[in-house]
Amino acid sequence: GGVLHKAQQAWLEHDVPQCGYCQAGMIMAVAALLRDKPQPTDADIDTTITNICRCGTFQQVREAIHVAARA
Repeated sequence: GGVLHKAQQAWLEHDVPQCGYCQAGMIMAVAALLRDKPQPTDADIDTTITNICRCGTFQQVREAIHVAARA
């Protein structure tokens, strides 16, 4: 095992993964977002996270992104 990206760590800390179907794509999108905008706004997050998550963890996703941005 290697070191987790700060987005992956935040995902785990905020119980974002449920079924896991969309998580890999979300984490990749968030890693790119944080690379381009280290302190993203909610509008930036809404623009980035556009896929549908049937588990409905959107609030946890938003919180995890803000935590990862502060890491």
